[in-house]
Amino acid sequence: MSTSVSILIIDDKRENIFAMEKLLERPERNFLSATNGTDGLKLALSKNIDLIILDVQMPEMDGFEVAQILKSNKRTKDVPIIFASAEKKERNSIMKGFEEGAVDYLSKPLDPELTKAKVSVLLKIQMQKKELIEKNNALEKAEVQIKQLNTDLQINLGQLEYINKELESFSYSVSHDLRAPLRAIIGYSKMIEEDFGEIVGADGKRLVSVVQSNANKMNKLIDGLLQFSKSGKMEVSKSEIDMDGLVQHVIHDICDSTQHPVKITVNQLYPAKADNMLITQVWMNLISNAIKYSSAKENPQIEIGSTKDDHSLIFFVKDNGAGFSMDYADKLFGVFQRLHSAEEFEGTGVGLAIVQRIINRHGGRVWAEAQVNKGATFYFSLPVIQ
Repeated sequence: MSTSVSILIIDDKRENIFAMEKLLERPERNFLSATNGTDGLKLALSKNIDLIILDVQMPEMDGFEVAQILKSNKRTKDVPIIFASAEKKERNSIMKGFEEGAVDYLSKPLDPELTKAKVSVLLKIQMQKKELIEKNNALEKAEVQIKQLNTDLQINLGQLEYINKELESFSYSVSHDLRAPLRAIIGYSKMIEEDFGEIVGADGKRLVSVVQSNANKMNKLIDGLLQFSKSGKMEVSKSEIDMDGLVQHVIHDICDSTQHPVKITVNQLYPAKADNMLITQVWMNLISNAIKYSSAKENPQIEIGSTKDDHSLIFFVKDNGAGFSMDYADKLFGVFQRLHSAEEFEGTGVGLAIVQRIINRHGGRVWAEAQVNKGATFYFSLPVIQ
């Protein structure tokens, strides 16, 4: 807000105007003047005035008449007026001045110190009032903007919810529709292999095997897409979970079906309140990934643990495997996004996207830290529920 102020002096004697300006002059004060009521009104109505010093005794239109017009006009009704008068009937003039809306009264000849003090106080009050009005206006504008933003947000959320439902429905339908031709491809290729193996020869068998392999990969991708679609629809039913027991069970199931021997160390795991089935899926994906990406190491090792603060439980799965460059970390949790080729490590690129969706639905978040060929650590947080 500007610190400069404008003072309008209306007096029929120019020497009085000059004397008043000299008495009140300061660098931040601008002065306007008029020698009659008509000109004074024109200035008051056309300029932004902060204070009016108005002589009572003027020809044609006296100070009281000018004050009446100023106080009846919307633009000038709140501008403070100080009357200045040398009229003999001092008390009557003062009373009439206040009746017409004056905020103070100066008697001529002026007391310099009293005049300066009164003007300073009134200007300070007026500037505080203007600042408050500006802040209120800004607040009202901000409230209007916030209301509009909230309205837009609700519309966008509604559209996003509709789009997500349509996308999930589309993914589910497409995935189901793709299964039929894939089953046919796999089935007929097996028939060719079994019934016409001798006719097609070694090259033919190799080509049939390639067809089957790619069809099975496609089938896994569809499974992943269906799983991802379902993860957005499933209700989250939270209950107290013994996280240590759950992880031990997951490790037992994974190790029964994996061909990669690995040393797994499980540190303290805090109990949590979450959906048992969904959190089991999170651990399955993270631990399976850790085993897969450390399988090429001579001594693959995985460490699992947790920490907590006042607001969150933080769980982690750390491996000493292939790792990845943090330059591409933002791609990790996207659907079908992979940082390693299928030739290096098999997979569909859906598992981490499912992990993120599940944890987000629990009010937590997922992130990772890694170095190329030095392993990776995946973290997920869950809110502490009192």
